Amino acid sequence: MISSPPKLRDELEVIRGMDDIPLIFDPVTGNYHRITRAGEAVLTYLDGTRSRDDLVAFFSRADQVRAEALSRQIDTFLAALGSSGLLEGSELPDKPQGEGRVRTSMLMPRIILTRSLPRMLEPLAAVLRAVPAKLLVLIVALGALAGYAFGFHTLFTAMPPPQDLAGPAFLLATGVMLLYVLMHETAHALVAQMLGTPVRGLGVALLFYFMPVAYVDRTDAYRFRGRGGRVVLAMAGIISDGWFCAVSGAVALNSAGLLRDTAALLLGMQLLMLIINLNPLMPSDGYTALEAASGLTNARGRAFALLRHTARRQELPAHLANLSKAARRGHMAYGLISVAYVCLLAYTMFHAVPVTVDLALSAVGR
Repeated sequence: MISSPPKLRDELEVIRGMDDIPLIFDPVTGNYHRITRAGEAVLTYLDGTRSRDDLVAFFSRADQVRAEALSRQIDTFLAALGSSGLLEGSELPDKPQGEGRVRTSMLMPRIILTRSLPRMLEPLAAVLRAVPAKLLVLIVALGALAGYAFGFHTLFTAMPPPQDLAGPAFLLATGVMLLYVLMHETAHALVAQMLGTPVRGLGVALLFYFMPVAYVDRTDAYRFRGRGGRVVLAMAGIISDGWFCAVSGAVALNSAGLLRDTAALLLGMQLLMLIINLNPLMPSDGYTALEAASGLTNARGRAFALLRHTARRQELPAHLANLSKAARRGHMAYGLISVAYVCLLAYTMFHAVPVTVDLALSAVGR
């Protein structure tokens, strides 16, 4: 039950995060709650000394005509704070998200493997912070572009295809690719550490409940205001992949037999990962970078929420109802295309898995 007069919980932190957006950080759950600037102004008066009626009278004193509208808005705002567990006396979530090793989000259950990355990465992050940021980004980005160009030129023009796709090269390439994926996620964590928004953990997620992917929890990136830094954070894994692509290309050019075939398969896998990671129809690094660059927040979440409410014929919540008709149509179109793409991907994966298993079993049997 919400206390009266309303009062924010003492441990909450009100900050200005990305693009100077006001946020309430709840250290108990680890969640960030986005609010409007008008809502931020109201928060300063939620100190337990003013009732709901006092708040309405205070904010409508200069415009009695708007008193009724302000009353509804304040009721809606207080109800939202209460339902999120942010007011004294309101019900907290059953289980804080900072505890436990298994978390769930929409279409993506997650298992946290380690929370010690920030401690391990801080020495390297401290050294890199001494380099001018723009110079560092320029060097690593140009190196990644050169690495991709060299690696894929090697794959398509400078060497014959692997001789035995079902042999040991397949298993070796798969194993090395898992290490590359780990380094991809570590690159995200390193940039987050340099920005002062350490990741909360490294883990494995099941995208749409069937596709295993590694991930790092970058929730605290909400605290970083600059778009440029958030774009670099989103692209860090792809940039690191470019450097490793150059390594694979160099090995392929200067080896023969099993080692060359393994490197060639790695290059093919890296090309596939690049396409996946840049795909804006998935919750990919490319999508996150576009979101950061444009200043959008949770566009996918709004798209799927619109589809869900429309399909169920439910009344739209305020943050969706306030979108323009064009914005709602755009979000819904994006959501529908994304759903169709995921269905196509699931269909492809369903038919590809038996082939992959057969290749692996053939390799083991040799």
